[in-house]
Amino acid sequence: MNHPKFKVVGKFIAPALFIAVMTGCSFGPEGQPRMIPESQQQKLNETTSSNEVGVGFGRIYLQRSESTGGSVLTGVQRNISSDPLDIVQVMLSGPTKAEQDAGLRSAIPASTEVLSARYVAIDLVKVDLTDKIFKATGDDLVSSIAQIVLTLCDISGIERVIIVVNGEVNEWPKGDGSLTSQPLTAFDFPGRAVSSQPAFPAIVNTLSE
Repeated sequence: MNHPKFKVVGKFIAPALFIAVMTGCSFGPEGQPRMIPESQQQKLNETTSSNEVGVGFGRIYLQRSESTGGSVLTGVQRNISSDPLDIVQVMLSGPTKAEQDAGLRSAIPASTEVLSARYVAIDLVKVDLTDKIFKATGDDLVSSIAQIVLTLCDISGIERVIIVVNGEVNEWPKGDGSLTSQPLTAFDFPGRAVSSQPAFPAIVNTLSE
């Protein structure tokens, strides 16, 4: 038999339990949907767009004189396509005023013109220049050829470059001074350009001897 006292207590306990459960399951302010202010929405859009700005951007290589008297090539950003002719034309235009003020120059003679630059294989580009390229001599000629090769090989998919003059095959100096008429690669000019690759970490032998 149910006692009347227990019925009264039950009337109070049931609502209390319901409130406690609902309080425990309720979401805080961060769990509720909230509107993002327009100013913040604009910042989010700008952040997304900034990640896409690099599309179509590339690099060309220019020469910088060192305090030791030598020279080194360094990559500078340019808004260029992946078309070899466009790339070479932009490179032949030389450094901007700001880059000149920063001590950069092109080793390629300013009167040099590109007659054509096109793919002749999936990874090989053929560049045809005017004979004004021969105005560069000695180390400047090495840097001129390295500028062309490194700039083109910086484009994904291009691994080899063959350079001709007025359609004629010519021998070109590699970084070690040897001559070749074969297609050139970035590996033919070791140490000629500043590397953007970080130094390899030291290898530590953790095995006990």
